[in-house]
Amino acid sequence: MRLERLSNNNISLFERAFELYKSSFPKDERRDELEQERILKKDDYHFDLIMDNENFIGVMLYWETDELIFLEHFATCPKIRGEGYGTKALDLLKAKNKVILLEIEPPVDEITQRRYNFYKRNGFVMNSVHHIQAKYHVGDVDLELKVLSYPRVLENDEYRDFYEYMTREIGIQAKKSTDVTIRKLEDSDDLSQVAKLIYLTDPYVYPTWFNSMDEGIKVIKEMINLPTLYNKENITVAAMPDGYIAGVIVAKQTPFAEEYEAARKACELSGVQVGDKTKVIFDVYYSKMGHERDGYYIANVSIDPDYRKRGIAASLLSKVIEGKTHCSLECVIANRGAWRLYQRLGFQIAFEYPGVRGIPCYKMNYRK
Repeated sequence: MRLERLSNNNISLFERAFELYKSSFPKDERRDELEQERILKKDDYHFDLIMDNENFIGVMLYWETDELIFLEHFATCPKIRGEGYGTKALDLLKAKNKVILLEIEPPVDEITQRRYNFYKRNGFVMNSVHHIQAKYHVGDVDLELKVLSYPRVLENDEYRDFYEYMTREIGIQAKKSTDVTIRKLEDSDDLSQVAKLIYLTDPYVYPTWFNSMDEGIKVIKEMINLPTLYNKENITVAAMPDGYIAGVIVAKQTPFAEEYEAARKACELSGVQVGDKTKVIFDVYYSKMGHERDGYYIANVSIDPDYRKRGIAASLLSKVIEGKTHCSLECVIANRGAWRLYQRLGFQIAFEYPGVRGIPCYKMNYRK
């Protein structure tokens, strides 16, 4: 028995193999034809046919790196199941002498328990991690699966490295909008809308600083014309064809230092009482930004709620990091959709830390 990677020499079996793939996995656990065609071009990806002499037995679709093998999809033809071919196929992967990972549904009924027992008999062990499968279609809901590994349980760093690799390489690529123009903020843009979008980026900082959203918009609007992080030079916008600003990113080259006097001046110009809260927010939030020696710091990413899930965030981020060698940002861990998007665009989780008001956050870095 052997594994044959899909090539021009055996392409005649592809249709049969792909039909087995489609019939063996539900739609939310597999790719469609176009996405599969894209993935086939990846060097790490193996579309292997399981062959016994000249007989087609099944498929093993897996990702192989220097460190591990991720067995993404594995199926044998129905007529030969129960005859030991599955175990023999797994032995072919084990012979590569790498850690092997795979996903299964939680073993909660007869079918899922039987599947788990099969891998358990073959030396795989369960990992106690909260794992969400890579998404195969835009708009897919989270699908929680269990991770099995051979021949041992994964170390925490190993799993995190795998998850970042999976999110970046294996799931569907971040969708980008074709309806918006990504450009620098212009004087003719609606600065109140831009200020509102910046306000909406952080539900922990701005409501603590200001008594209302209206107050926050007034102050941030003034900060756009002052030497602050929110100065117009640091703002990139996503403009709709009619000029409406559907998204913004605030980013600046490090190192830089914010000045309290500029924040105080913005409050004064907007008619908003400075108060003690401005100084407190400045000390615990703004004064801590921009301290890295080099890199591009992304402070705010915001999409108008009515324009989300259109690929605008991916378009904005892709433009901002274009040509940069090092970028960094912070993201609230509870905002799962955001940091997963950042991962798909190449950001990696550096560490976890308590943010403002103790809210758990990730520090994420992008290196070209």
